[in-house]
Amino acid sequence: MSSIMDLINEMEDYFESCSKVPFSNKIMVNPEVIYELMTDMRLKLPEEIKRCQRVIDEKDKIIMDAKKNAENVEKETENKMLELINEHEIMQQAYSEAEIILSEAKNTSRELKLGAYEYADEIISKIEETTKETLFETHKAYEQLEEFMKIQLETLNGNRQDLQNRKVKKKST
Repeated sequence: MSSIMDLINEMEDYFESCSKVPFSNKIMVNPEVIYELMTDMRLKLPEEIKRCQRVIDEKDKIIMDAKKNAENVEKETENKMLELINEHEIMQQAYSEAEIILSEAKNTSRELKLGAYEYADEIISKIEETTKETLFETHKAYEQLEEFMKIQLETLNGNRQDLQNRKVKKKST
């Protein structure tokens, strides 16, 4: 988003640096510069969207890692339980410990999953907020640009009429 804002600032700086039309509050602009800045804005906007997609992809990776971790914890717990059961001397103790470990693993797994979902929700919320802000700022910038271009068009039309009026006066004298 900062690159789009930089382009808008660059456009404002350009307008401030333009020569003023004598005896008016109008300025002269080079259309090529304006078109170049507008083209740059069109090119930068997809980059902002790609950056948001990378954040979403990272969120998906975090969730997948959390699920794999939870599965590994469950598998390790099951393996420990099987080892304890196979030992004849402590069979009863093994059953109870295995149940405790399995229960803890499930709780840990559940907590990891819940934590991953909460974290993913937080990331998605931030992405949503950033996307809304980007959309709002882009819309606002386009409105400002449109308003500015309307003013420029009115200025240019006024300048042309002034020139035509002067041309008509010169021909009549």
